[in-house]
Amino acid sequence: MSTHFIHAAFAHKAAATQELLAQLQQHGEQLPPKNLHLATRLLNHLAVIDQIFLAHLHGEEHGFTATNTPATPTLAELIALQTQLDQAWLALLAQPACQDLSRVIEFVFTDGKPARMTVGDILLHVLTHASYHRGQIGRIISEGGKSPVKITPDILTGYLHRTT
Repeated sequence: MSTHFIHAAFAHKAAATQELLAQLQQHGEQLPPKNLHLATRLLNHLAVIDQIFLAHLHGEEHGFTATNTPATPTLAELIALQTQLDQAWLALLAQPACQDLSRVIEFVFTDGKPARMTVGDILLHVLTHASYHRGQIGRIISEGGKSPVKITPDILTGYLHRTT
């Protein structure tokens, strides 16, 4: 797997997440409170996972004991946090230590179990995990409101077409 591909995939992750946040900000008020809360909890979960795996790749402690936080941040707080996290991923991917995709990282999962993953495994997990939950959130936005909402498709080729 080339590092160019990984950088493009994380740039897409950042753009798709920011687009989804903007769409939730635009259409969230028409969602039932339960659906808006679920979408926000899922976005917070994504931010927590980003923070956890960024810490693992930096060899630092992350301080989380679960994959979500007890309190739910506001959408504005999540937008600011996710912007910082997107920048942190892109900066990390530019570092030589992240170029060795076969390097093994040892860490402890939030449930206390020890783990070993390669840098490539971690990057792939973060990308696929984010894509999965963005799909869930997109469905909540598009189908959960008072009227159907057409959201921007979260498709890598669409992103590449717009940016190249």
